[in-house]
Amino acid sequence: MRTDRRPIRRLLVSAVLVAVLGAGLASVAVAQTPAPYVKVFVDGNPVYFDQAPVMANGRVLVPLRGVFERLGATVTWDPTSQTVLAQSGTTSVSLRIGSPQAFVNGQAQFLDVPAMLIGGRTLVPLRFVSQALGAGVTWDAATSTIQITSQGAAAAPPVTVPPSVSYPPAQAYPPSQSYPPAAYPPAAPTTISGTVVRLNATTYPGQLLVQAPTGDVYTYNIVSGTTIVRQNAITGVSGPVSLSALRPGDSVTVTADPSGTAQNVQASFTPQAPPAGAITSVTVTPTGRRLVPGDVMTVVATGPAHGTANFAITGLRAGLPMTESANQPGTYIGNYAIQPGDSIQNTSVVVSLTAPNGRVLTATAPSPVTINASAIVPPAVGGAPVIIQPGPGSPVRTPFTVTGTAPPGSLVKVQADYNGNILLFPVQGTLGTQTVTADQNGNWTATFTQSPPVRGVNVTISATLVDNTGAARSPSTTINTTLQ
Repeated sequence: MRTDRRPIRRLLVSAVLVAVLGAGLASVAVAQTPAPYVKVFVDGNPVYFDQAPVMANGRVLVPLRGVFERLGATVTWDPTSQTVLAQSGTTSVSLRIGSPQAFVNGQAQFLDVPAMLIGGRTLVPLRFVSQALGAGVTWDAATSTIQITSQGAAAAPPVTVPPSVSYPPAQAYPPSQSYPPAAYPPAAPTTISGTVVRLNATTYPGQLLVQAPTGDVYTYNIVSGTTIVRQNAITGVSGPVSLSALRPGDSVTVTADPSGTAQNVQASFTPQAPPAGAITSVTVTPTGRRLVPGDVMTVVATGPAHGTANFAITGLRAGLPMTESANQPGTYIGNYAIQPGDSIQNTSVVVSLTAPNGRVLTATAPSPVTINASAIVPPAVGGAPVIIQPGPGSPVRTPFTVTGTAPPGSLVKVQADYNGNILLFPVQGTLGTQTVTADQNGNWTATFTQSPPVRGVNVTISATLVDNTGAARSPSTTINTTLQ
């Protein structure tokens, strides 16, 4: 009797397909975790950060400002475009959050991992420090130590307090402490639970003073490798924060090494209830970018129910109506469509609410807004961008680079998609999307490092001019090739 093996073959094919696709998908996952207890030295002197380094795809990312400034560079931040600008002598550096490339003296430099914005700080791959400023960089994985050597940059200020001494000068202690002027408080225990009495986030290293239940006050150093987590004791919501986010009165548990340098700080706080009859929150969307014609600003406020509310865009519009939600009494919602000609920088949105008792309450949204609708973005000059390489039908290998031309200074959105078959099963996906800037000569470059699950697939590359909101300004230029 002959056994029908077709079901077994189908199972084997399915298993192979799942394994291949799983491996392909896993290869593009970005893993981001806190770095180990990392120590950073510039020209032999330690550097401390209020945002600890992190690990992403096996790469150590460090705060750009802290390192660049110690290397003698001047660093500025453009929140509108989320771009970091640095200048060191004749070297200029431009880097945008989320972009896989930076520009050093106008030349593109590609990053192992895109720059990230974490805890309000720009983090870049350690290797980029060497690429950008020509500094020597070494990483000792065994001790989690980064050594950076400048090339003629300004030397870091000397360390005036030996690393083993974890206490500030005696005059820095509050008058209520009973220590004699030349004496230090008791040595900080390696683990303690207590209450924050004071902190200093402006020095290197930072300092945290904690009062134990016995009444003794201990001082801990806060360095770049210190992990600080703060939790809302009412909601249970927690997350990593910088030292400056802690407040006197917070409950903390500190784990430190014998020198008094904190390795881990677990903090919790109980938020104070807002005063009765107050506006408890104001939110504005969209956020994180300038608003342009076609955008609709939505303002949501929470306060006493059954009142009347309106909002103002300071310096631009006032008395814009808000409507109370039928399903959520006390929640008021208002909208404003951005009009051509509206233009204002970093202004505030203020809500005014008249409560049922006649009391007028006001509150301001926590983040300013910028509106730039003074002129409509003109269509692209010269039509669609041109793709020079690869040529149509020319096979490519991962990683591959796409080059082309466009009007100088224009933004070019470049996308690479693939399609093919695995064991007669169709597969398709994307190798990524990049938005790059044409240089002063109109040249642009985009590099793709992502790999599909199999070779031999067809690849479609497209390029389109876009404005700063990502909206298309031109038709797309498309070429087809294969990936070997």
